[in-house]
Amino acid sequence: MVDPQALAAVVTTLTNARTIFIAAHIQPDGDCVGSQLALAHALHAVDKRVTLALDDKIPENLNFLKGIKKIAAREPHNEDVFVYVDGSDSKRYGKALNREKSGARPIILIDHHITNEPFGDLNLVDTQAASTAEIIFDLVRALNVPITRHIAQALLTGIVTDTMGFRTTATTPDTLAKATELLRDGATIPEIIDRVYNRRSYASLRVLGDAIEHSHLDGDVLWSAMDYKTLKALGVNGNGTSGIVTQLLSVADANIAFVLTEKQDGSIDLSLRSRADVDISGVAKRLGGGGHKQAAGALLPPPFETAARRVLEAIQNEMHNE
Repeated sequence: MVDPQALAAVVTTLTNARTIFIAAHIQPDGDCVGSQLALAHALHAVDKRVTLALDDKIPENLNFLKGIKKIAAREPHNEDVFVYVDGSDSKRYGKALNREKSGARPIILIDHHITNEPFGDLNLVDTQAASTAEIIFDLVRALNVPITRHIAQALLTGIVTDTMGFRTTATTPDTLAKATELLRDGATIPEIIDRVYNRRSYASLRVLGDAIEHSHLDGDVLWSAMDYKTLKALGVNGNGTSGIVTQLLSVADANIAFVLTEKQDGSIDLSLRSRADVDISGVAKRLGGGGHKQAAGALLPPPFETAARRVLEAIQNEMHNE
């Protein structure tokens, strides 16, 4: 449950601000982008000027959300308040978080990860929530903003994607109650499922095929790795790899799946997924990232050639400790 005092402090800070900077974390997912857009729509409704930032590519399966084209690579500027959504630590925001540029102006963190390391001046964190979208739901209500269809669709996208379609153990009665309310406000699960899970570009289909063809099964860990050269040759510009790790975890022999994708600068995106009785959040934390028990990630340094071994060793060490 969100701390009422923290919620009130965030509401006061946002209400008193004229311009607000909202940043999504790198390797953004539906919860991150959905939360960012829902909060932006709500703040626009009360005449705030909002800047949307992301130091990464937007997953192509989220392009149906209203306002998505307003998100761009930006650094803090002259805004009154800086909001960071769905990131477990400050390193997850890249150039969108710059304390020298934001100065003494308030930084607000809104997150739900169990690996969260609060870095804001105000931290609206609820580790019992299944998604950050659920916290934004409470914040929008506290701002006395009516939930429009666009706000509802963005929030429900966050809930659906972070619960893997209400399949994770983090899904609670409160999660379902908020989802039901968002349906009444105009959101639609069939559209979200169709857009997020049932549509992909031809280029991303080729990437999925390559990932499956070059996958490896080590014990109960199924993984695949794609370097930047391969991704570029297949026609993907950095936003066509979402969902691959979930496809790998559908293999019955796997209890853990991970995917490594090399970025143009040589850094490596790691996406981790696990079955309900396996907690991989500690694995991500060992590697400098974070996340949930069943869905986590990290940004690894080069070289690409040793990345898979580093992840496998982290999994072995974490599972041994457990």
